[in-house]
Amino acid sequence: FPYPSQNITLQHVVNTSSSPTGVAVDSANDHIYWVKSLGDTLLRCKLDGTNVTVVCKSLSNTYMIQLDVTNRWMYIGDYKKGISKSRFDLTDMSMIANFTTTTYCMDIDLIEQRLYWMNQEGDIKSVNVDGSDVKTIISTNYRAYYYAIGVFGSYIYYAGNNQLVMRNKSQGSTPTILYNDTNTIRSIYVFDSTGMYITLT
Repeated sequence: FPYPSQNITLQHVVNTSSSPTGVAVDSANDHIYWVKSLGDTLLRCKLDGTNVTVVCKSLSNTYMIQLDVTNRWMYIGDYKKGISKSRFDLTDMSMIANFTTTTYCMDIDLIEQRLYWMNQEGDIKSVNVDGSDVKTIISTNYRAYYYAIGVFGSYIYYAGNNQLVMRNKSQGSTPTILYNDTNTIRSIYVFDSTGMYITLT
């Protein structure tokens, strides 16, 4: 549904701990993944909420999960350390990018095969999924709590405190403020349908 919307219908799927983080969907196997609020336990269930399974209990500081369903890779973000890459069963795990400052949001561009993240210093950075070519895409020079980022085509969408912002990926691009909220925006979802994007927060 478009956001803001007066026609919101929510469906309860599964009981989690308070404030689950890093929600990701494996559409090929009908699974939902999420991390408990303390960032140490990765869980999974079916799309209908059944068959809740603990995948791993030894994570730390994990706030971010992204999935490459086609190639069967999972990307896990430790907000203090960086991004790890593993198979869906957490085998073949390796660190592919190190964070230089606290980072709470990450997205993957499956066409480019690149990961993007935004740290508290306001820097948007990117790396190839094999860990090569780490670079700064945009420096906003504005320190804030950035909890959400979404990448689509040549645009990056991110939430800084209570603002939803859109920018071109090129350095020096002008930010466009799409929406102002009275509260902190903690997640966004960019969805493409017949050439249009819909953002949920």
